[in-house]
Amino acid sequence: MQGWLPWLEREVDYAELVVGVVIAWGVFDGVSTLMAAALVGIEFESNPLVRALLPTPSLALVVKLAAAVFAGGLALAGERFVRTVPGWRWYFLGLIAFGAGVTGLNLGVALAAA
Repeated sequence: MQGWLPWLEREVDYAELVVGVVIAWGVFDGVSTLMAAALVGIEFESNPLVRALLPTPSLALVVKLAAAVFAGGLALAGERFVRTVPGWRWYFLGLIAFGAGVTGLNLGVALAAA
């Protein structure tokens, strides 16, 4: 019997998990950080590197995206090794969930300031 969410019934591919991490930490975290900083102020950013880049928002976003893409590229290059580590899927899912949590926190800060 086919479920109503067929994508949940299949095993998630390694590359899909890597792309999920890149999107969560590069795109979602980057954009939500910019939103929060624009509404609250850059002095409240806890990461000193990001705080230094926030006066130029496009540069801050490019650096966050580049770091996430670089990490994703390393993960793809090391796929054969990573797949030998027990629990590697849970690690990637945890990274995605943590990135979603950070994004939610940033959005909460932005909405509270609005």
